[in-house]
Amino acid sequence: MKSVFIIVDKAPYGYEDTFSAFYVAIACLNKGMNADVLLLGDGIYSAIKEQKPGGSVNYPNVGELSYLIFPEGSVYIHKGSMDDRGVTENDLVEAVEMVNDKRLGEIIKTKTKSAVFIRI
Repeated sequence: MKSVFIIVDKAPYGYEDTFSAFYVAIACLNKGMNADVLLLGDGIYSAIKEQKPGGSVNYPNVGELSYLIFPEGSVYIHKGSMDDRGVTENDLVEAVEMVNDKRLGEIIKTKTKSAVFIRI
């Protein structure tokens, strides 16, 4: 396995899934693998800037974690999912790259022979 492509389609808080996806990507990068994250569906809320997670535990916000992946790995965000939820580019952290359906297809096609796909 040379590469991992992690797909996040759940909202960032209330589940550990989003944090897990970012931590797995960071761990893979630390081991010299290629690692990218795709945010689609409700997963796009992970890329909203200036989030303040609540609770008694001082969790990092997901936007902060995205900067630990960039620039070695990529954090892609699905433009159609953004449009469906009324999220604009101005709402996002800088470390994400917006992709439309065509570009997403190209990314997936280049990764199918060398990457493991994980949907979290």
